[in-house]
Amino acid sequence: MDSRWLKHTTQADRDDRIKEVQSYRNAFDALAELLETEYEEFAPDYDISSWSHKQADRNGANRKLRSILKLLTIKE
Repeated sequence: MDSRWLKHTTQADRDDRIKEVQSYRNAFDALAELLETEYEEFAPDYDISSWSHKQADRNGANRKLRSILKLLTIKE
């Protein structure tokens, strides 16, 4: 489980928070499956002067998607 789920929780509330997040696992798995189809591949067209900007945009979008998918991965 990603430690971001436990941020801002007290030690006393930690176990309850872990159980709560783990209870969402099925929904997170389904959402992750949907999001994995959102990765964008890019084949640069060097004849277009803005190709590097488009590549940077796709890289940023994919980086954020990987971060979200990591957050949604709940292991026991």
